[in-house]
Amino acid sequence: MTFQIRIFLVALLFWCSAQMVVAQEDSTEVALTDADWTKYAQIEVLTSKFLSEKTKELKKWISEKEELGGGARYNQIKGVWGNVKKEIAIGLTEKEREAYQEVLAFQNSIQKMIITYQADLIRDEKLLGLKLFEQISKAIQDNPSLKEKLVQEVAQLKKKKS
Repeated sequence: MTFQIRIFLVALLFWCSAQMVVAQEDSTEVALTDADWTKYAQIEVLTSKFLSEKTKELKKWISEKEELGGGARYNQIKGVWGNVKKEIAIGLTEKEREAYQEVLAFQNSIQKMIITYQADLIRDEKLLGLKLFEQISKAIQDNPSLKEKLVQEVAQLKKKKS
């Protein structure tokens, strides 16, 4: 064998060994503690509470929106929205249409607030941190039965808060 072929084979052997080491490092499992699961569940509880508050805010806003004529009319509009024939059948006015579009915009802004709120909680290293979030999310994805562990943890935290 020539010197160049030997160098190439040694380099190839070294590269293969390095790939095996990297693969072993990636496959190491992180031991998640009960405290980790509690942190993750806490994010779920806080987000759920925030969602509940925003839902109440939305309902109040809808009931106070004079152009919608109250919750019953809102539900009627919601049920026919986007179907021109049905909108005509219930006598949807232009004011109601505009008011309902405001509701949809308000709902959209609330959804964005909730997503931002949850993302901020996840990124907060004191509460959870992105790395731990990713580890637990991956663990749940790899083993769906762990989702039940999270559900139980969330239920316990909600029970303590009540």
